[in-house]
Amino acid sequence: MVGVIFDLDGTLWNISSICTDAWNQAIKIANIPRTTITEDDINRVSGLPFIECVKSIFPDIGEENLDKIYLLIEEWEKQEIKTRGGTLYKGVSEYLDTLSGQFPLFLVSNCEYWYLQAFLSMPLNSSNTSKTFRDIFVDSECFGRTQKPKAENIIAICQRNSLKKAIYIGDTESDRLAAMKAEVDFIHVSYGFGYAESANLKSAASFSEVVDILLTLINPPSVAIESKLSRI
Repeated sequence: MVGVIFDLDGTLWNISSICTDAWNQAIKIANIPRTTITEDDINRVSGLPFIECVKSIFPDIGEENLDKIYLLIEEWEKQEIKTRGGTLYKGVSEYLDTLSGQFPLFLVSNCEYWYLQAFLSMPLNSSNTSKTFRDIFVDSECFGRTQKPKAENIIAICQRNSLKKAIYIGDTESDRLAAMKAEVDFIHVSYGFGYAESANLKSAASFSEVVDILLTLINPPSVAIESKLSRI
């Protein structure tokens, strides 16, 4: 069985503005002497485990304050995401809904477990709030639950779902390296937060291009599938 595995941040949705607001609220409450956090700051650490994001943005913070600011930022992120949700990239909900009827879809992210669950609980689209992303993803894994590197989580998804072939889709060089280590194919999305380096890199500038590349890597779908996708 062939499986399609997606990264989350910078691949399916963008919540940089929400995270920026949450981080700024947290440092204000914690009275941390630092200039305002920007979206560029958040984008720069996107894809890292959450604790590494905190350490990167606050390199001089002492260990005695690390847990305090970590928990405070997490609390504010939970509130902001619950209230405001995230912004899906164009075509994500429509294409994923269609693809899920043809191929098993999976999620592997370096995010926290609660964060992954927040995404999976989101309605697929505003016109059908009864169907969530949990309904279209067969399985998912994250650093927050396993405390393991992304490559190991990709391998775990492949093993427990008996995937003979898998394709990982992400937006950073670390995503490409994780896919390579897990020995699965990789598609880079250039519309995300990072870059990837490879002589034979398959790169998509939009989510619709992701689908086009997928269909060339997986066994050719039926004419009906191609026609349905083309109308989205």
